[in-house]
Amino acid sequence: MKDQMDTLLENFERQTAQLRDAQTAAAETTAQVSSPDGLVRATIDAGGSLAKLEFAPNAFERTTPAQLANTVQTVVRQGSLQVKQKIADLMAPITEGLPDLADLVEGAPSLAGLVPRIPEFVEEEAPAPRPASFEEGGSILRNEAVPPPMLAPKPAPKRVRPPRDEDEEPPSSWMTRGD
Repeated sequence: MKDQMDTLLENFERQTAQLRDAQTAAAETTAQVSSPDGLVRATIDAGGSLAKLEFAPNAFERTTPAQLANTVQTVVRQGSLQVKQKIADLMAPITEGLPDLADLVEGAPSLAGLVPRIPEFVEEEAPAPRPASFEEGGSILRNEAVPPPMLAPKPAPKRVRPPRDEDEEPPSSWMTRGD
């Protein structure tokens, strides 16, 4: 039993060191992606955020603003997926070969189904390109057809106050019902 515990402790310390190294490497992971036409180059940081965006000197002469925006979105998406895949590749060796609780403690439940599998990050299908200008139909938010105009709200009915009797005495307080 002591030998088994020593082996488990050694494995734990080794995996802890591996995890620390992988976390350090993951924090420094970046991806640089260029568009096929060479007009756009993006650097994505470990968090998947855009760290640097560069345009070729003649980018604005060789393309339209809408095409350039679409290229930027595509390059940033590709870079973000590359960073995620690099980090997943760094973490995969650590999670492989971990003993299950049922292997360590007799009669304990298996936890194998609770540990999520590291996914493969593959590029998704690119969204449909936007129209060349905003006036060419559709909402600028989701490239959908323009919604019908909203109807004006119905006016609220007027409140009718009950008539006051002439013989009625004034209220004993200045705080009235709004009459």
